[in-house]
Amino acid sequence: MPIHAPTLPPRPLQGEGLAPALVLARFEVRRILRQRLGRFFGFAFALVLLVDLALVYFKPMAGVAGQLLPQGAAFQAGLLGKVLLFLLWLQVAQVGGGLVARDTLYRIRPLMYAHPVRHLDYLLGKGLVAVGLPFLILLPFILLPWGVSLLMAGAQGPVWPTAPLHLIPAALVVSFLMGILTLGASSLASTPGGGFAWALGGVLGCGVLGTLLSGLMGNPGWYAVSPMALAQAWPRILCGASGELGWIATGLGTLVHLSFWLGVAVLRTRPREALA
Repeated sequence: MPIHAPTLPPRPLQGEGLAPALVLARFEVRRILRQRLGRFFGFAFALVLLVDLALVYFKPMAGVAGQLLPQGAAFQAGLLGKVLLFLLWLQVAQVGGGLVARDTLYRIRPLMYAHPVRHLDYLLGKGLVAVGLPFLILLPFILLPWGVSLLMAGAQGPVWPTAPLHLIPAALVVSFLMGILTLGASSLASTPGGGFAWALGGVLGCGVLGTLLSGLMGNPGWYAVSPMALAQAWPRILCGASGELGWIATGLGTLVHLSFWLGVAVLRTRPREALA
């Protein structure tokens, strides 16, 4: 008979139950709900959503015409505005900062890797939560104003009938940017508080660096160094609104951040790191 370590149950078969990545993601979601981390942010997001809905209703009423007419690209991109994205950065940093750091603090990863949890499973499970959280928060800010506009005036409402086709891909890219950044930042820390500090420091520090570089170089394209500027640029680009950052700078900046922070997360969560 096989002899198992006294602190671990027998190794289950790979084909039984959910995939390990989904089990890890489900555990993290339950932990987040149990800790009730979203009370303040939930109130803030609800307030911003009410303001967006009010703008959808009252914006077409203002002015001389007083008619329900489709608004411009800047209005569509404004549904994912600066205030919303700033609050979302704070929320994702608070939740995502502990995704990996908590396991580092309590040395959980050696136990996970001793069972049928591969390195890829671990990253996928944590990444699903880190990316899924901001995406699920952004969806109501797209779909509810769009639905209200359709109910008010159909295709002639202030929100384009095709707005979700522009804004949902933007929300997905922004969610990947936020989630991967916080996942990498959390892997650098040994406590959830440290993970929050790393994530927020990375966002704000890169923002300051982007502002300095754009001023020194005289080229606004250097704003692409800032993750916050990238998150604000994607809705405008995909809606066709004018902005300081173009396709090339925004795409390159996003690719660099995703590659860097994902690389950090991969290196810092390797089995050898868990046993160090």
